[in-house]
Amino acid sequence: MGAAVHFAHDLCGDPADSLKASDWRRRVLRAGLLIAWSVLVVIGLILLGKGVGQTWYFEPTAEALEGARVGDLLIFAGSVTTLAAAGLARRMRTPTWACVLVAVPAFLIGSLTLLVGESLLPQLAVLVALPVGLAGLISTLILAKPLTMLVRGSRITFTDLQQRQ
Repeated sequence: MGAAVHFAHDLCGDPADSLKASDWRRRVLRAGLLIAWSVLVVIGLILLGKGVGQTWYFEPTAEALEGARVGDLLIFAGSVTTLAAAGLARRMRTPTWACVLVAVPAFLIGSLTLLVGESLLPQLAVLVALPVGLAGLISTLILAKPLTMLVRGSRITFTDLQQRQ
């Protein structure tokens, strides 16, 4: 009986090591999820900014109107992307206010472009909405549950720093 236990231990390894390995895999998966989510938010904000930049024109020439149409499509794509990122942030158990911060650029720039796209209000809204979206990105990276699980295993305390000196 004892030989079978030793054989199983040698074959499968230490059970504590397998738990550490699965914990490591979960941490890498969660970090990958956060990286993919933050790339989604950054892409959405870039699309919104580029779209608003292309809707800016002074004279309604054929090229300017074509650029404005492309800009409207970029704004639509950026709005969908940031709204999807806000929904995914909520799935990561981020507080609701952080998800709202991520969704504000989509609602503000997208709705102003849809309602009064011929005015300068969408361009002025970018000055407020993009920093709010960046604040949502940073707060979600700090407050998301996968990030706390990732940081929990590698936390360095003040006493650890004192012991190293």
